[in-house]
Amino acid sequence: MTLSTHVVDFPPAQQAAVRRINAVLARAPRLRTDPWRIEAGQRLSLWLDAAAGAVTVPRLRKRGVTVEIRQTDGETPVPLRILRPEGPPRAVVLDIHGGGWVLGSAGLNDRLNAHLARHGFCVVSVDYRLLSERRGVYIDAAIADCLAAAHWTVTHVDDLGAATVFLTGESAGGHLAALTAVALRDQGLIDKVKGCVFTYGVFDLSGTEDVRSAGPETLLFDGPTMQADLARLAPDRDEEALRRPDVSPLYADLEGLSPALFLVGEYDPLFEDSLLMATRWGEASDADLIRVPEAPHGFLHFGGPAARGARAAVRHWLNRHLKS
Repeated sequence: MTLSTHVVDFPPAQQAAVRRINAVLARAPRLRTDPWRIEAGQRLSLWLDAAAGAVTVPRLRKRGVTVEIRQTDGETPVPLRILRPEGPPRAVVLDIHGGGWVLGSAGLNDRLNAHLARHGFCVVSVDYRLLSERRGVYIDAAIADCLAAAHWTVTHVDDLGAATVFLTGESAGGHLAALTAVALRDQGLIDKVKGCVFTYGVFDLSGTEDVRSAGPETLLFDGPTMQADLARLAPDRDEEALRRPDVSPLYADLEGLSPALFLVGEYDPLFEDSLLMATRWGEASDADLIRVPEAPHGFLHFGGPAARGARAAVRHWLNRHLKS
């Protein structure tokens, strides 16, 4: 059981490009889960979609990637967006998108998932229910949807043309992916999962010290309200209950889980989440941690050297574990 840590070393020109992206983000609206700021959240969602560069189905087809919409079985079917490569897939990647649990969609990750599909992976992206105080939808609904999607994927992996599953998630999706991995382990299905990739995930809903000390200069998030925004995800719980492993995977039993890769930017107020989770994961299984200097939360979607390097690192890690 090991934890291997790597700090990205950008040459000066690439580090300057990272800083230019940060300057743009400093002027962008901040993400909050406050229902009274839903209009600002919608503006941010549009801004994120634009930053991600919306990828249409015809454009994907031109790149050799086809899109299929399926859904899970059961009383509450979960929509699944499946991106398939041209030939037989080398493996299936179950992807859980980010967006602070309150915005985003499976399609938000089309650019990232198409990159994997073009390299031979079949990607199943989950359209889990987004949280809404007005509609009474909280974190338990998103967790249930992701577990249903995971059950569907591991039981349909042969139908998808592969034999191996990887589990990936970014930001809120990293949180949901970690809880899903633990649930699959508890249900005796973790042997179907070859590895997990968590990109700037959230693993402690009570808020780490980094979250509690985040200030107004924080990029992407509203720093001073971050801890309160996390608590709003499960309003029936006090701080101690927010640390329970059913909602905060940092405190879960991590024995018997698959190897994992953690990627996080050092300007991310959630940096400590990844550092602590990778350390704990490495005590129970193999873990790799990649630290990206001066990169903010969400850097995969903002282009530049940090995003390009992260995509290559994920692909390299998946390839290495396919051979192991």
